[in-house]
Amino acid sequence: MAPAAQSARRHSRAPTPAGRPVLQPAGADNNADLARVIAEQFGSGPVHEVKAVVYRRAPHDFLGEEGYSLVSNYFLRRVLPYCLTHHIISPLQGAILSNMIGRQRKGKIQTTHAEIAEDLGVQRTSIGQPLDRLCEMNLIRKLKRSTYELNPRVAFNGNGNEQADFLARLRALQLASNFPDELGEALTLFSRTEIG
Repeated sequence: MAPAAQSARRHSRAPTPAGRPVLQPAGADNNADLARVIAEQFGSGPVHEVKAVVYRRAPHDFLGEEGYSLVSNYFLRRVLPYCLTHHIISPLQGAILSNMIGRQRKGKIQTTHAEIAEDLGVQRTSIGQPLDRLCEMNLIRKLKRSTYELNPRVAFNGNGNEQADFLARLRALQLASNFPDELGEALTLFSRTEIG
């Protein structure tokens, strides 16, 4: 007799506590639905089938075919409008930030000053200083030439698990700027508790 069969036979001979049902192994010799047997023997009665109806929501219908970015409602409602109307963020900086949000893929951005300038209809030389200022505000982080990370707590293209992984990686770096959890000094008029 095979060792597995001997083990199963020894197990089936073991005494069972009073009132406790004996379960038979599922398989070719016993074609019962093991899950149903367990539920019926340990439950309070017969198991009834439950039919589930799955409703699928229609996909979002947005302009363009570049996918989507989830943007913080708090940032769009509270931070960005205030910063634009009080000249904390210039219109050009706002346009660059919007362009970067649209370009990102799971927080990563690969682009040049020339590509951003072409999209915005401005001179390439006008992009550098406003982009550097956005980096100082912790809205964007420059990694190297033409490679950036968008603050994933402001906007993120991807699902929640992907965002959590990205945030964990960034937080493990323990950056002096406290990116991504704190916005830069120019935005300190918004308390940390308000920002989240």
